[in-house]
Amino acid sequence: MSEPTLDKTESMMREIKHRRRVVSDGYLRSDGLWEVEARMQDIKTYDIWRDFDGELVAQDTPFHDICVRIAVDDNFLVKDIEVSIDAHPFPNCNSVAPGFERLIGTRISQGWLAHVKKEFKGVVGCTHVLELMPVVATTAFQMMWYPLAEKYPERTASAIQSFSDSCQGWANNGPMMTKIRENEAS
Repeated sequence: MSEPTLDKTESMMREIKHRRRVVSDGYLRSDGLWEVEARMQDIKTYDIWRDFDGELVAQDTPFHDICVRIAVDDNFLVKDIEVSIDAHPFPNCNSVAPGFERLIGTRISQGWLAHVKKEFKGVVGCTHVLELMPVVATTAFQMMWYPLAEKYPERTASAIQSFSDSCQGWANNGPMMTKIRENEAS
């Protein structure tokens, strides 16, 4: 797959100064649960001294290294969650990690992200962990969609209808929804 290009930058010289890496992987576990692991790393291309302790964070070393691992069942019910904050700029950043266990028993569905943002607003949360939650939810959906559609075919039609007008690709009058309606009619 080729890298996308932006015509405006082709003639400019650029020097990278910061790289944010977000990687998210989905797994089917041997116990039947689905697991998503999302990791965010912020990496500088130059040395930086942390303000709170004067420690050096060498270039190409994570300034932030944050991971969310979440396990859900076939109904997207959160069965387990683990947050780790292994590299952080302030001494108290990682103290919020255990609090995310309060999400056990919630369901990744419409409104879940709003609930998470409300529950972990301000000093009880972490901006970067909250940035990973939409990644976790989307990865879970992308990972589970086809296997669950095969396992529970009776749920597929209502699930598809819930996507109607959720984005351009799922526009009710767009090509995908039109094709689905045509297939249902035949």
